[in-house]
Amino acid sequence: MLRIITRHGQIAPESEFVGNHLYPAGEDPLSDLGREQAALLGKRLLDEGFDGKILASPYMRTLETANIIAEITGLKVIPFAPIREIFKTEKQIEEYRGLTLDEIRQKYSRIDEDATLDYPWWTNEIEDTDEVLERVRAGVALAEELYENEKILYVGHGASTAALINLYGIPKRMHPFLFNCAISYTDPENPKMTAHCDSSHIPYEKTYSNYLSREEFDREYFLSEYTGAIDIPPEVREMKGVKFLHIGDTDSREYPYFKKLIEEVKPDIILHTGDVADEVKVGRIPGTRYEYKSKIKYILNTLAESGAEIMIVPGNNDVADDIKEAIPTAAVYPTNSVVTVDGVECRIGHQVHHMTFDRQWAFYGHGFTGDSWDHESGNKPGGECRFNASVGSFVCSLKGNEFYLIKTPKIRR
Repeated sequence: MLRIITRHGQIAPESEFVGNHLYPAGEDPLSDLGREQAALLGKRLLDEGFDGKILASPYMRTLETANIIAEITGLKVIPFAPIREIFKTEKQIEEYRGLTLDEIRQKYSRIDEDATLDYPWWTNEIEDTDEVLERVRAGVALAEELYENEKILYVGHGASTAALINLYGIPKRMHPFLFNCAISYTDPENPKMTAHCDSSHIPYEKTYSNYLSREEFDREYFLSEYTGAIDIPPEVREMKGVKFLHIGDTDSREYPYFKKLIEEVKPDIILHTGDVADEVKVGRIPGTRYEYKSKIKYILNTLAESGAEIMIVPGNNDVADDIKEAIPTAAVYPTNSVVTVDGVECRIGHQVHHMTFDRQWAFYGHGFTGDSWDHESGNKPGGECRFNASVGSFVCSLKGNEFYLIKTPKIRR
């Protein structure tokens, strides 16, 4: 049955609760954003028909998160000590005093009537991550025995949710943070149903860990250096005349790669045939506009700093005005335009079914649906030359009738 793992909502800044007797030492309250994140997760679970057990660490921030979710879904919360917070210092052990089950019931409206909780339910020793893993492992065994045929939502902390993800074998994405109220899930009955740190129910600008926002985390990544090798044909480096680079459908995970590709190819002209942040479907989901604008500035800044002439055809998941604002020096064309490159006329567009193939050279992207062209055999020197950016990047000399494919590596993050 389905297993869902989440971290509590965003906690309030320390300045908001220092000295507040409602929050004893170690009991960080949720911020207004944290409550909103919890409500958004509750709405998602309601829409998806989640009707299982909610097991929450007995800390107040996890109980409040779970209680909000339970109010929205109509479910109950079971305080579950094995997924409690980690103690890292003697000071935490000396100062912490958790709530009893009766106090928890008085404070939170959705506590399960059959819940039990020994007191004290926390450790009196400093733990390391291995010890947390073993503690959570025992908790998982207990939960699986008690709720074998029911769905489970675990609401924990950074260390306990990381341990749960490990124990349930959920493949990790390559980032160090668990964003608050994002969900990792797995279903042993359906192995393909798995995700790590899915925050799609929370707007980009409201996605946070307790250390960095999603936007701050992405900025660090976009400004990092791609360290993989790029297999550039030697002929590209020796190419004479105007060097034309065609890219398109650029996922933001690939931004550092494209920066390095452009630095190594040193093109005179760069054509981007649309979907500048390919994974952000702003054309279909207007609520992602903030995320889209935040991300595209990094790849467009790379294009602007290359010194090349820049041409862009906005895709179906682009906003042309946002592109023009981010890179005012670029020439932005409607799809299926005819442009002249190095004295040669070309068709440029985004989707293949919007293209008119009446010129020798045609550049587009978007995908393969409806495209009869095959990159292995479809380009004929001296004949029709069609280039789909979904295959990879192409470096061309139109006058010299040369073209080379550079396949984009699979980049996980």
